[in-house]
Amino acid sequence: MKVLLVNGSPHKNGCTHTALCEVGRALNQNEIDTDIFWIGVKPIAGCTGCHSCDTKK
Repeated sequence: MKVLLVNGSPHKNGCTHTALCEVGRALNQNEIDTDIFWIGVKPIAGCTGCHSCDTKK
């Protein structure tokens, strides 16, 4: 099993990253692989209703 730990903080190596590292360490001790992914500082938005996905497969 592999767990993706998502860091949504604008501070790449801040407190959230430190907390995720602790969670990752505990999971690794139980033989569960982990990856930490930092979303970054760009805004993430939901669907805008442009319907471009209708033409993509």
